[in-house]
Amino acid sequence: MKTLTERDKQVDELAKEIVQLARNIILMNMRYMARAIGNIKMVSDMSYGFASNASYIVYSPYSILIAYREDENLITRNLMHAYLHELFRHSFVSDNIHQALWNLASDIAVENVINSLNKDVLHAERERKQKDILERLSSVLPSLSAERIYSYLVEGNIPAYEYDAWHEVFKGDDHELWYDTKNADYRVSTDIDLERLWQDISKKMLNELETVGGKKTALVQSMREINRTRYNYTEFLKRFGVHNETMRISEEEFDTSYYTYGLELLGNIPLIEPLEYSDYQKIRDFVIAIDTSGSVQGEIVQKFIQHTHDVLASQNRFDQDMNLYILQCDDEIRDIAVINTKEEFEHYFKEREIKGLGRTDFRPVFTYINQLMKERRIRDMRGLLYFTDGKGKFPEQAPSYDTAFIIHNDSMSEIYVPEWAMKIELMGEEIMNL
Repeated sequence: MKTLTERDKQVDELAKEIVQLARNIILMNMRYMARAIGNIKMVSDMSYGFASNASYIVYSPYSILIAYREDENLITRNLMHAYLHELFRHSFVSDNIHQALWNLASDIAVENVINSLNKDVLHAERERKQKDILERLSSVLPSLSAERIYSYLVEGNIPAYEYDAWHEVFKGDDHELWYDTKNADYRVSTDIDLERLWQDISKKMLNELETVGGKKTALVQSMREINRTRYNYTEFLKRFGVHNETMRISEEEFDTSYYTYGLELLGNIPLIEPLEYSDYQKIRDFVIAIDTSGSVQGEIVQKFIQHTHDVLASQNRFDQDMNLYILQCDDEIRDIAVINTKEEFEHYFKEREIKGLGRTDFRPVFTYINQLMKERRIRDMRGLLYFTDGKGKFPEQAPSYDTAFIIHNDSMSEIYVPEWAMKIELMGEEIMNL
């Protein structure tokens, strides 16, 4: 390590005071940041400018003084920038990620959140330069998370000549420590699961922010998106069926050799009887409701129908007396299809036409199902699968059958469903990638 001159030592002491002041400013103005600040060690190192990972923020004392002279708020903003990277777990990257695009996407995401906080202590000149770019991205993306921005960049929506300019405008720290696993001095600890640690810190901070009423801020929305429960709709759909005991020989559990040997030896008297039943899942009376209101339409609906069809068809869940209703509905039921065979389902899937585009009211579907049950057109109602954005009027009373609302929620806003219903929230890209 380079020997420090007397001047270096003086600069180092001054830089430490500036960094400590910036940390204290964040704590005084945003108390909820305490856990994040306490879990990152500040290290002075002449070899780095301003770099961070899940364990360290490493800075050059000279770079701190230069930045502070340029703008007193810059160090505070850059620290906040680095802390948000870890709260959003941006530094935990896969080996196959495009590093330059991920660096840019994650920088844009945290800078957008910092701007939204509208704190005087975080204002800096680069905020003004970011405005047009953030407005441009907001016009095409439902939210400005790093994951969404990264996908947008990977798709080639930004001309290559703009990348360098964007990097300069949104950069708050260097990300080399995210990828450098050889530097023993600043390698993240392997003694603990750091990603789980930061997930825990992030969730506790989210709970604290929501408790004090900040549910609509960009910071809360971003943290809600990164910390939300990920659902596997395919696996859920496979389980959301009916267990029926159907009388049939179980080929897997019955040894035919003993059976035929008994018939030969004892004259039509088997040594062992065949197992006559096996427990397996089939659809009997089942309803799929598709919210075709103005807010739920297009490719998302098409993909949901297609995937639901594919999973049910692949699982051989069609009984000979199957009774599957597919309803298209907004504030009333617009289309009813009754499916009794696999072939009819195939035909519906190919010939379907989306109808609706009004407002959303869930109650007509439940009223219709109750009428079907009363008229005995549905005798063994086992489940309702309702695909929607979740913004509508629910029935006051719980139905007698299982109900699952599959919520298309790109904004990660809080969606209420009654306690008697199951809820799975999926973002648009998750549905499109089913």
